[in-house]
Amino acid sequence: MQANDHRPAAPLRGWGRSAVAAVGLVSVVAGGLTYAATSAGAADLPETFLGDTTTWTYSDDNTDPAAGNADRLTWTRAGFDDSGWKHATGPFGAKNGSPTPDLGSGFPVTTVLDHYVDPTASTKVAIPTYHLRTTFDLTADQLADITSLRGDVTFDDAVQVFVNGTKVAGFVDERVEAVPDAQKNLTYAGASAGNPVNQKFSVPADVLEPGVNTLAIGLYNDRASSSDVYLDLASLVPVEVPEEEPTTTVTDLVLGIGANQAERNLAWYSDQDTEQVAQIAPAGEVVNGVFPDDAVSVAATGGPSSSGEFYRHATFTGLEENTAYSYRVGTEGAAGAEGAWSAVSTFRTQAFDGDFNFLFFGDPQLGSSGNVPRDTEGWVDTLDVATAAYPDAEMLFSAGDQVESASSEAQYDAFLSTDHLRQIPFVATNGNHDVGNKAYRQHFNTPNLDETAGPGSGSSSGGDYWFVYNDVLFLNLNSNSRDYASHERFVRETVAEHGDEAKWKVVSFHHSIYSVGPHATDSDVIDRRNTWPTLFSELGIDLVLQGHDHSYARSYLIRNGEKADPAEEAGADILTPGPGGVLYVTANSASGSKYYSANAAGSWWLSAFNQENVRNYTAVEVADDAISVRTIRSEAKDADRPVNSVVDQVTIAKPVDPNTQKLQVVVPQGAPGEFVWSIDGANTLVDLGTAEAAGDHYAADGSINPIRVTDTRRGGPQWSLSAQVGDFTSGDQSFSGKYLGWTPDVIEAGGGSVAGAKIATGFDGGPGLSQSATLGRAGAGHTTGSALFGADLDLKIPVDVTDGTYRATLTLTALS
Repeated sequence: MQANDHRPAAPLRGWGRSAVAAVGLVSVVAGGLTYAATSAGAADLPETFLGDTTTWTYSDDNTDPAAGNADRLTWTRAGFDDSGWKHATGPFGAKNGSPTPDLGSGFPVTTVLDHYVDPTASTKVAIPTYHLRTTFDLTADQLADITSLRGDVTFDDAVQVFVNGTKVAGFVDERVEAVPDAQKNLTYAGASAGNPVNQKFSVPADVLEPGVNTLAIGLYNDRASSSDVYLDLASLVPVEVPEEEPTTTVTDLVLGIGANQAERNLAWYSDQDTEQVAQIAPAGEVVNGVFPDDAVSVAATGGPSSSGEFYRHATFTGLEENTAYSYRVGTEGAAGAEGAWSAVSTFRTQAFDGDFNFLFFGDPQLGSSGNVPRDTEGWVDTLDVATAAYPDAEMLFSAGDQVESASSEAQYDAFLSTDHLRQIPFVATNGNHDVGNKAYRQHFNTPNLDETAGPGSGSSSGGDYWFVYNDVLFLNLNSNSRDYASHERFVRETVAEHGDEAKWKVVSFHHSIYSVGPHATDSDVIDRRNTWPTLFSELGIDLVLQGHDHSYARSYLIRNGEKADPAEEAGADILTPGPGGVLYVTANSASGSKYYSANAAGSWWLSAFNQENVRNYTAVEVADDAISVRTIRSEAKDADRPVNSVVDQVTIAKPVDPNTQKLQVVVPQGAPGEFVWSIDGANTLVDLGTAEAAGDHYAADGSINPIRVTDTRRGGPQWSLSAQVGDFTSGDQSFSGKYLGWTPDVIEAGGGSVAGAKIATGFDGGPGLSQSATLGRAGAGHTTGSALFGADLDLKIPVDVTDGTYRATLTLTALS
């Protein structure tokens, strides 16, 4: 989908986001309608019970506050004697023992904590755990008016939060829970994940008391050599009792690959621990967001997430080929009542056999640059460019490292912000930046997961998984684990059971073993390179997809860890592997968040490599007798290397029967073409003037600013341009946008374009332009070219509308 503001602007390409535009200014002279409003008085509650001015008592002397007491949580309750502790306000922090610690922009330190057990020792050891306490008052009336308190905490490396002796939150604290109680108050925990992490938590009302309440925090360093520690409890906000039952809010919805073409896996987060479902129906049966009575609902599974929310997984099965589906997730309402649902998303299946293509992306790693919005912009732009160039792509395949910090929900929110991840199945890979937390496992619902192969830990995600898609067996390995025996068992068993179903076998994992970047000489990479190639050659793997080194590389065909054919030329376009020959491809960054230099350019395995410090994506086209791998720029390097120009391409061909002949021709890359549109005219406001009395209504008319559409894409894919108007408003007065109608017109014809149908004003009945209506379109196979569209506007306003100057917004949307 593509949309634009109703003002002259640089045209957008590919799939983008809807935007809005001012479209109407109309004055109405009438009287007789009055409006009054009242508001209820606010509850007698503070904005927050804690903040920057709150005084804390704290211990940073490497002692266990419960030493000698069988109750290890005695220090978290009222009555504990903390008179010998220090007193100060937050935020608290330490870095390398500095008296003026600098933890980066956005992480100020008011009170410096002692960092080391012995700051004079030659080998300094970080204090494992800090203990902090404070209190806040809550009246009985206030307690009756709230359901909970909502906390906001920023920390490094792990925290546990207690109120009146009850644990209400724990973040990255799996290592704390894994040790005996006697060690929990003085242990290392967490994961080294870069900058401090922000999380939200809830304090249920049933753990609160009228009067004085005690809040206690255990703050943990992750290891003895930890360089910094940080804590800022910014707020503790009352959540009032709602007038109605709370509804479930759904976030982070991802459409994932299923076990085969007829399945799709879903994952999402919610703020309520409620029974939830995923609901699906053919797209043509979902009208204005209303699902038919026979829509299929699938119960979700899940549990608490690492971020204090709740994750849910569900699977759609039995899908039909070449079918568009609409779906949503959430809670079903009681009989006759609407539930609490996510927005409706749509995907389409394609043919369940034959040729297909998918898109492969190197480490997005949002947040790696230190600028999450910029990384997100690059990531989304690459997806826009790639899916516009390959509109029939059937998978979005990641090389891993979706985010910089495994526990950062802000980075996951950014990564998952694009609707492409709700429209095209996503294939996740577990990278080294994803492994320090369970969030990867919670955010991505992967098929046929074997958590005993390449296992994780109590605080990290793990496991290998597989799926079969259009006669290709895909095996995805968790290369963070070097439990080679479990990996080998998984690969051998999967190939033995499903290899006969596949014409091709593709392996993917994060840590490239044949790359051009600095990781090529890492000891753990060398270890994998000495272990896996022989297994892959023996089992007939055709292609291995990798990431990790933020640069592009393509190997020679490799058999048993050696160049399969000494005569293979560098950069060959077509390869015909013999037995055991495997091609290894390493993807460059898809977001531009980080690039590595080609430090290992002299490595024997490199057939082709590239590092231009511009974003890439890789299109993989699969046929019965060949796989083509084409790596493409999603960002222009210069005039000679524009967006969608090819970095490198190679085709793996099946051996040819000696009694047959194959014909081949290479079609040179042509201009990819583009679909763009823009609004003519310098004024974004369409002034309909002063409406005139016309019997039982007021009437006004005018014309939209003309809109030019240009489509030069090869193949002439169909497109349409539509619009929808919101309510007309003037201060606190309004009237429905349904009273606006229009008559579209082609001002300048071209590119097979035709105007949409006339939409009558809804004054005499009907929705008018309050529902989306087509301004212009072109069918599939149309000629290339440009057209200019206009539309005459017809507005009829009921006579009981209060006089005033009213404006409305027309939202324009392009679909292709």
